[in-house]
Amino acid sequence: MSSFSNEQLNSIDLPRVEDICFVPIEKDYLKILLLYISLSNIILTVILSAYFIFKPFALPSTALYSILTIASIRIAWSFYSTVKSFPHKAFALREKDIIYKSGWLWRHMVTAPFNRVQHIQIDQGVLERQFNLSKLKIFTAGGSSSDITIPGLRPEQSARLKQFIVAKTALDEEE
Repeated sequence: MSSFSNEQLNSIDLPRVEDICFVPIEKDYLKILLLYISLSNIILTVILSAYFIFKPFALPSTALYSILTIASIRIAWSFYSTVKSFPHKAFALREKDIIYKSGWLWRHMVTAPFNRVQHIQIDQGVLERQFNLSKLKIFTAGGSSSDITIPGLRPEQSARLKQFIVAKTALDEEE
């Protein structure tokens, strides 16, 4: 018969997140993000242009300038925030888990313990293939979508990480 134990830990003695050595994602991934933003902004511009060319009624010039100003601010903000947040995308591999952090204004840090990993997938979109990059998606127990997606990895690095995590998961199952 085992006795249940749940000792209180001193939070001061816990490891600090700031001490974790994070690995940044590949810089080429920024080019992919900027290409996606450019494509979406081109589509937005075409739609707005088509509306103003074929509009059924005339808008006052102040409304037209307001719409163009808002669209310009949105485009500028999307580029600025993408470039500004890119350096904050990184991951860390530890003995028992993997961590992915991102965010510039709103910081996110997601940890997946290896003993909860159910499935690992490597994805490569059209643009990612052009830049020789891939995404590692890690699915854990209880999740309906990937719990961690680490973009901007070289395919070899994704494959090595996947192999390592699968091996760690197998070891945890044996214990």
